[in-house]
Amino acid sequence: MIAVVILFMIPLKTNAFNYQDEITYYGITAEVLDSGAVYFEYTISWKVLDDKDGGVSWVQIGIPNHDAEKFKALSDNIKSVKYYSKDGYYAMVKFRKEYMAGETIDFKFSFVQNNLFKEPDQNTYRFSNFDFNRTWKELYVYDFTAGWFNSIPVDLYEIKWKADKVKECDGKREDDYYVVRGSLKPGSKAKIKVGYLSTAYNFRKKTVFHLSDIGNFLKLGGSIVLVIAVMIFKVVILGDSYSHGRHHGGYHGGGGCACACACACACAGGGRAGCSRKDFYGTKISTERLRKVLKDGAEDAESKDL
Repeated sequence: MIAVVILFMIPLKTNAFNYQDEITYYGITAEVLDSGAVYFEYTISWKVLDDKDGGVSWVQIGIPNHDAEKFKALSDNIKSVKYYSKDGYYAMVKFRKEYMAGETIDFKFSFVQNNLFKEPDQNTYRFSNFDFNRTWKELYVYDFTAGWFNSIPVDLYEIKWKADKVKECDGKREDDYYVVRGSLKPGSKAKIKVGYLSTAYNFRKKTVFHLSDIGNFLKLGGSIVLVIAVMIFKVVILGDSYSHGRHHGGYHGGGGCACACACACACAGGGRAGCSRKDFYGTKISTERLRKVLKDGAEDAESKDL
């Protein structure tokens, strides 16, 4: 009887952990361009397991950093694909229909990613004409982490990196590519590390501006103007000055920069829960957070004066 009870308590193997979705294939092909930017092609098979909260009409796939461009749909079922930024950096893929339980979404898209490489360590002596004693520090390094899935298992992933001019790589050489493959539990990450000599490409930095950046800049500018206006009102209208023996509060704002190897997680839309950005280096600061800091700083200054 105990054995029978235990058998009934075991979930069905088809969805043992009650996943809403399953990635049966997650393929990424990468090729470095002459500028040092990387051309990526993503091929994904996304199986919908549960639609009680709605089907899947769009997905967000994490990408390395802000400086991505030239997004292009490579499968007919994609309505649009573009850069999207909210708590991370994503390729926002919208489909032509909503996919329900039992259906699989096979889709493919591409984009160009800038500023993914790390420059050589200038403190390391470089043997430009010799192969011996060369280390990772002497190379232009692409330490790439693919966007991961916090609540979705991946049956098979493959990262295929074009082998042309590669000096070092932690993947396995297969024909014209270095490859890493395997399966992923939810939250696990797929990575590949590739190094090039400084003469391999004309490595250049490039900043890409998106429409969302303008909105964020206006929001940030509005917050700063508001704080300055409050300070001027206090000084001019209320007579807030040192001659009155009051102490002024100050705020020093700082910005962060994107790291090439930090990627966002991926998630699905249409009833699915969102997912949050993971910042390995603590360098990111959102407009909302900055506005809160500015507000708190102004309130703190006001309380001290009072």
